[in-house]
Amino acid sequence: MKINFIVPEISRTGGMRIIFEYANRLTSRGHDVTLYTPVIPFNNYKGSVRKYYLKYQIKYAKNIVVNGKKLPANIYRHNFKFEFLWMFNNYTVRDADAVIATSWTTSYVVNKLNSSKGKKFYLIQDYENWNSNELYVDKSYSLPLKRITVSKYLNDLLLGKFNSDTVTILNGIDFSIFNNPNKVFNDPPVILFTDHILENKNTKTAIETAVRIHEKYPNVKFRCFGRSRYHSMPEYIEFIIDPSEEEIIQLYRGSDIFLFTSLYEGFGLPPAEAMACRCALAGNRSGAVPEFAEHLKSAMLASPENPDELYNCVDYLLNNRDELRRISEEGYEKIRDTLDWNRSVNKFEVMISDK
Repeated sequence: MKINFIVPEISRTGGMRIIFEYANRLTSRGHDVTLYTPVIPFNNYKGSVRKYYLKYQIKYAKNIVVNGKKLPANIYRHNFKFEFLWMFNNYTVRDADAVIATSWTTSYVVNKLNSSKGKKFYLIQDYENWNSNELYVDKSYSLPLKRITVSKYLNDLLLGKFNSDTVTILNGIDFSIFNNPNKVFNDPPVILFTDHILENKNTKTAIETAVRIHEKYPNVKFRCFGRSRYHSMPEYIEFIIDPSEEEIIQLYRGSDIFLFTSLYEGFGLPPAEAMACRCALAGNRSGAVPEFAEHLKSAMLASPENPDELYNCVDYLLNNRDELRRISEEGYEKIRDTLDWNRSVNKFEVMISDK
């Protein structure tokens, strides 16, 4: 099959990792895959202009042109073709068997293409109402595209809020990369979390939990990583700025507890990646987490509305080192059983080929 993915821009995010995984694995199965991306990122504020975003678009486009329309050196591994386009239309996008939108902005592009570009699909990894024109975000879920969601949470949200039916295909984890065959538990334990600019990631609660834990367990170590430093933190929290993929994997492997504080998510890759590296999860029941982790068995889970529950989850693991080790191992086994890329790509392949 000829398969086209259309992305709004190239960035090193969890959502982009998933798109690259699908494109890589479909290519490895013998499909002809091309990823199309704009020189100028699509306007998230469709219908209006934001000066700061306009500046970002210009800066992004300048970097792409200066770089000779090449993918960034630090982007994920890839074995498929890609093309940077100034305009998206029936002349610039090749004919194919399937064309896949990967964001609300690209859903409008795919919807306008004619049938020679292939059957039209919409891979939805989140309810993208952040930093966007929400009116157009919501309308995108009513476009005549076959919708694929990455979690039951998203499926239920779109069905309940927009009466939009979807097919759910859970993401996979690349266990050849995210693994930890020689797990070593630290004494004192190390707790890891992420920093993020979006409010729903709830970094504030992660920091507050770290402060409370530090007061009771002053020897416990804390590490945090993010693309930038968006929140001020106590000096005892070690911050790693914009780590590479290899560095992130080492952070997972070198930590004992991963603290996941998101209030809501489309999926939630970091906790799954951490579990694959035998890092015990203490996190909120958000996104797909309840689909790949079970409270008191393979993780310690809390209600997003109750920060005390999250604190108690971490406290339990620190007070019960045998339980921390057991949940670390159970979480590893659970994630390997639940988030299998071969199974996910099989389902995806069947859907887009309409077999």
